[in-house]
Amino acid sequence: MEKITQSKKIREPLFEIIWAGKNVTRDLTPYLISLKYSDHLHGKTDELTLTFENRDGRWHASWYPEKGVKLKVKIGLYDEPGVERWLNCGTFEIEELNFSGPPDIVEITAKAIFASTSREQKKTQGYENVSLKEIAEKVAQKLGFKPVINVKPDIKFKRIDQREETDLEFLRKLCEKYGHCVKVEDEKLIVYPEKELENGSVVKVITREDFMSYRFTEKSAETYSAVVVKYWDPEKKQEVYHLEKDPKVTTGSEKKITAKVENKEQAEALAKGTLKKLNKLQFEGEITLPGDVALVAGAKIELRDLEKLNGIYLIEEAHHSISKSSGYTVEIKIRRI
Repeated sequence: MEKITQSKKIREPLFEIIWAGKNVTRDLTPYLISLKYSDHLHGKTDELTLTFENRDGRWHASWYPEKGVKLKVKIGLYDEPGVERWLNCGTFEIEELNFSGPPDIVEITAKAIFASTSREQKKTQGYENVSLKEIAEKVAQKLGFKPVINVKPDIKFKRIDQREETDLEFLRKLCEKYGHCVKVEDEKLIVYPEKELENGSVVKVITREDFMSYRFTEKSAETYSAVVVKYWDPEKKQEVYHLEKDPKVTTGSEKKITAKVENKEQAEALAKGTLKKLNKLQFEGEITLPGDVALVAGAKIELRDLEKLNGIYLIEEAHHSISKSSGYTVEIKIRRI
């Protein structure tokens, strides 16, 4: 990643850590080396990593972190004297501990999805006469999450099978197939059309002077101008067919899919979802910037003063980091829309 030698003002961070229901921010601050929060748009679990000094061995003894303990974390900054902005990172469950040295440190990794045997259990089961929205609601209920479901259009199925997958894996794959995102956040299961994020408002305009480092990649070899879905229905003795074109691509090839679809609506949604997945990472980048709580997964930014790199981008991942040496920084992974 190209480094920009121009010095950047290190932002003094704010943070809050609630440990098993108790605010321990003041107790932990003298020992904190770094805090990293990874926010993902889709397909990955949000993650929190805390690294602490352990010179006096207290993390081996009275402060030993128990796996399964819940943490709530917020990151913030001062916009101006007396004005604070905060990012609620959510609730996490401690999953992994790593002790190392010298120097003696402890690294605590926590995941946003609360671990339990039932949530990780792989299953084989079928759903009959249901819609995508209904499947998402059933999964939320089974996993103990509050459903926040927005499915457009709502795809209906006579039958669809889950084969040796966890409920969440099954739902994520199904939603991605039909152009939707799935995210678990603060005990809520959230499903929404990816297109709605692309139609949202820009949260920040960024220029090259703002960059601490950057990298951009443009791909053309795997770009498709269209997707064709075909399926011969032996019961109805007719072909189900849909052609979906990408108006932004004029030189790509045509992707042909032969898959079981029950009706024209499924074929259209599958073609649109597949084309979006194939082409969405055609132009992507990674930028490291001074910390900003507005830069979260799913937010839109505009890049200026970069000639052919200018444009509107969607944040796919945001990694917010606080450390003693670098203050508050954020690395965003983006794609042009």
